[in-house]
Amino acid sequence: MNARLALAAFSAALLSCGGGSSTARLSSPAQAGAGGASGTFSTDPRDKAAPVDRTLSFYYGPMKLMTAEAILYSVASFTGHSFGTFDFTAPDPAARAFADAGNTAGTMYRHCPFFGGCMEHRIPLGRTSFMGTGWVLELERAVVEACNDRAAFQMLPGNRAPDATTLAVDVVRHQFMRAFGAQPTDADLQVAMAYMQSHLAAPELTGVTPLESAGRGLCRALLTTNRFLLY
Repeated sequence: MNARLALAAFSAALLSCGGGSSTARLSSPAQAGAGGASGTFSTDPRDKAAPVDRTLSFYYGPMKLMTAEAILYSVASFTGHSFGTFDFTAPDPAARAFADAGNTAGTMYRHCPFFGGCMEHRIPLGRTSFMGTGWVLELERAVVEACNDRAAFQMLPGNRAPDATTLAVDVVRHQFMRAFGAQPTDADLQVAMAYMQSHLAAPELTGVTPLESAGRGLCRALLTTNRFLLY
């Protein structure tokens, strides 16, 4: 399978996992009595068996999108890549002081406008959270820049290039823990391993081992999922 098609298939399959109603069981008898005999509340308004708890709906209901800074800092932390510096107190980009403040070192400020804008010490701030075409394309650009950085290895076990002792499943588990703070489910692991095996058979990147190429591809997939970007 073509590596790019395999990546797309893996991303789609990963996004489809974990759907369904979200429920939480209350611990105290008083709370249980408020919710009926079972004490179970649902955040899914389609669930007619239990009332909707507004507190749970706030925390576990509509997801919130990370700000531009949070996205770029998270991607940088996951991969070990540096997007450069950004001085949030700098004036307008057209001013000489902006160039002197170090904002031109790296690509962080270039990415920010497409993610709704980074915080700046000026009015209006003009920050948005609209995920339009430009937002998605810039996310891909930033993620490719970070995951394909040959000097960045934090997306790989041991923060180094894989050696003969590194297995594909080690890369998958390492990345899921770094991206989501949890081991992959059986369904996620099955889909991720299928992607890794297809990529190992036809590596996308040259000049690195097939396993490193596959790991960098998996990195690009995980960092563009809703699970990574939304909270």
